[in-house]
Amino acid sequence: MPTTITGLVLLVVLLLPGLTFVIVRDRRGSEQRTTPFRETGIVVFGSVIAEIITLGIFGVARALMPGLTPDVGRLVREGTAYARNHYVEISWWAAGFLLVSCLIAACAAQLTGKSPHPSAASAWWIMFDSWFPGENPVVGCVLEDGSYVEGRQASFNVSSDDSPDRDLILVEPLKYRAPGAAEATSLPWGAACISARQIVTMFVSYPVDSEGAAAGAVTQASDPAAS
Repeated sequence: MPTTITGLVLLVVLLLPGLTFVIVRDRRGSEQRTTPFRETGIVVFGSVIAEIITLGIFGVARALMPGLTPDVGRLVREGTAYARNHYVEISWWAAGFLLVSCLIAACAAQLTGKSPHPSAASAWWIMFDSWFPGENPVVGCVLEDGSYVEGRQASFNVSSDDSPDRDLILVEPLKYRAPGAAEATSLPWGAACISARQIVTMFVSYPVDSEGAAAGAVTQASDPAAS
């Protein structure tokens, strides 16, 4: 661990690409709970790979434009003396180096973080995103008290754990059937938030494909968390 403020700042800066990778990956895919050791390894490994690629790009730029790039050989030989005389140039190149590394890490996360393996995803993720990505299917939920709520899925918790401590947001057209009632009635509201803890059974109706055939039959899936 660094023992000075400068060393701490340098460590944080060097790990920024890996942190960028983790943040973008979690935003794009199903959020997974990993051990601190594994998460640290992902951050460090992602930073190292992104920075090695950026070093390769800098090496090409150095070979093609030796007069416009910092002299790494002199920086190693002269140390702080060369850095003091060329601090503006070195600062700009260091900032560019960090920016390119973070962009590389973000692009890698965009390419690899969208489709987790079904074994590492929740039932909600599989039904709402994995089977028909980008769609907002109609969802019907039977609740613990026997009531029924139906609406178009707008947002859901992307955690890989089938936990009861999460919510599902449905938007209009909304329908509701009270416990013991025979028919569902339309609601004048724009959205509804339903706790997974109250859901007993969930029905999902997928959109129709371009050929007019049902892209997926009405799917019934029991939420393990609610059960």
